[in-house]
Amino acid sequence: MILYTSPLACSSAAHMVLLELGIPHAVKFVDIYAQPHVVIDDGTSFADVNPKHAVPALRLDSGELLTEVGVILQYIADLKPKSGLLPEVGSLARYRVMEWLSFVGSDVHKAIGPLFNPNMPQIAKEIHRQNLNRRLTYIEQQLTHQLYLTGDTFTVADAYLFVMIGWEPYLKFDITPYPNLVRFQERVGSRPSFVNVLQIIDPVLGQVSLPVFPNTNRP
Repeated sequence: MILYTSPLACSSAAHMVLLELGIPHAVKFVDIYAQPHVVIDDGTSFADVNPKHAVPALRLDSGELLTEVGVILQYIADLKPKSGLLPEVGSLARYRVMEWLSFVGSDVHKAIGPLFNPNMPQIAKEIHRQNLNRRLTYIEQQLTHQLYLTGDTFTVADAYLFVMIGWEPYLKFDITPYPNLVRFQERVGSRPSFVNVLQIIDPVLGQVSLPVFPNTNRP
């Protein structure tokens, strides 16, 4: 299978989970900051791969294309059902993970994206920041007595949240007001699968025009 992904984008969650599970795959990086989006290694239009113009996209061995990060994460995890990254079909635990996937995708992701739109008026961005603060406050509370979103086991929902928030020096906003979230980010960021992601994307970062990230250096 082939994963079409972009450095620092939500698609890095799918990349991380593929590595976490040791599933054979190829990676093609997409410059989503170029208009139109292009596949970096050959400069072809990404729209020819995915008419939605969005990463991730997963080309299956059958030739079919799977899109939408929440669905791709579930598909990958189901390739190794005993991994624990997604509980068994029909269990309430599985629906809890899916609940978090939906929350991160619809509430967190959609609040973060506009903050990096250079054409978005500042007053509109402030509304998105307020919405994001409410979502992060809820997550902060949930992480008070547990390591991960659904308890003490890492799941695909944690991978999604982690890449949406970002990592040093690419944090997408200041997370210091959320100490539990800070510890969560550090915890997930130390996983070997993510360390591997960093090594793989490092040569690609210089080939894309990344947005300007806020100064979030913590004491």
